[in-house]
Amino acid sequence: MEKSIIRHLYHHTLKEGTNIGKPSPETRAAVEALLKNVEPNTPEYEQQLDGLLLAASAAEENGFVRGFICAYQLFSECTSE
Repeated sequence: MEKSIIRHLYHHTLKEGTNIGKPSPETRAAVEALLKNVEPNTPEYEQQLDGLLLAASAAEENGFVRGFICAYQLFSECTSE
């Protein structure tokens, strides 16, 4: 299965939503929890926040791709004779 097509679908799905390019509230809360010991509104906090949000976004995308592939494989198994 071509992963680039699935990634295109993922990005298209994000564009259809109202929070284009923004992390989900759950992801943002998890990232902020990781930074609880860093002083907010400082360059260090912003740099770490950006890096963690970038990593979390990549993980969400990869999770979508893997989930899509698993769902397709299950669908294929269920519909094969």
